[in-house]
Amino acid sequence: MNTMKRTLLILALTSLVLSSKAQPLKMGIKGGISSTSVKFDKTTITSGTDQYIVEQGDSKVGFHIGLFARLQIMGFYLQPELLFSHSEGEVTLNDVSMEQVFNETQKFNKFDIPVMVGWKFGPARVGFGPVATILVSENDGLKDKLQELTNQAVENNFNSATFGYQVGVGLDILKTLTIDLKYEGNLSKLGSGITLGDTNYSFDQRNPQFIMSVGLFF
Repeated sequence: MNTMKRTLLILALTSLVLSSKAQPLKMGIKGGISSTSVKFDKTTITSGTDQYIVEQGDSKVGFHIGLFARLQIMGFYLQPELLFSHSEGEVTLNDVSMEQVFNETQKFNKFDIPVMVGWKFGPARVGFGPVATILVSENDGLKDKLQELTNQAVENNFNSATFGYQVGVGLDILKTLTIDLKYEGNLSKLGSGITLGDTNYSFDQRNPQFIMSVGLFF
């Protein structure tokens, strides 16, 4: 694990520990599902006389599970989270020469570290904040299919850590259950392109998502 990954995990754990020493405090576990997509510009890739057009496909369902802490002072709250998440996105690969279209899936396992700040109105909440993401592993169907079609080495250029933001609303039920609906956008690139043989194809690749989660206070 590189230095940036270690630093982000240490910051997340430190936030949870510091929150646990403050009052009033609540801690808990949460999990849920997400609707994610892989966004990038339409790109044409050439191998010899063959051409392949790569573009964004449909959204896929992902999931997340982890820990959260909430520090509430009057009507304001601070909520750091440490979540393991799995997200996916579909990529369409059009083999122009063979007139075939392939729908491939890119899969990502990550640690997400959002820190939400917001306001609480009775049982309802609204908040926003930054999120740091550490990429643990990936399974790239686009890379595998291009290798199969071109018989060339293919390398995807994913970043090991990215940053973004989350905005959302929430509802607390009977001081035990918490429900959140959030949108996550990207401030940095998930990937910068793909390398086929000795040729680099650059594009801005990101992984936004809509997130729904349910939490249970300890």
